[in-house]
Amino acid sequence: MFDAAAERYATLGLASKLPGTVIDEIWHIIDADLQGVVDLPQVLQFALVSRSGHVTAVFDDRHDSIFEFDLPETYHRSFPETIAVLDDGQYQTMMLMDELSV
Repeated sequence: MFDAAAERYATLGLASKLPGTVIDEIWHIIDADLQGVVDLPQVLQFALVSRSGHVTAVFDDRHDSIFEFDLPETYHRSFPETIAVLDDGQYQTMMLMDELSV
């Protein structure tokens, strides 16, 4: 699951509410910080919160740890509170929570 060489997408709904830089940073977090550290399920969820005016992406592995990643992007209240990342075995897609149907 979550192979960096697989095809990756963001839904139009998510791309209209979240800058591409944040989307790219979350893909980087999955590859560089989570892969090989925790078992990644088919669906990942990230909360997006404001910390000192910037985006912090929060990942709860639901077993042992909560990981927080401070991003350089300025936080806006219009950003979604939570996003999902789905690996269906063929494609990896980042989306709004209400777009997720597994």
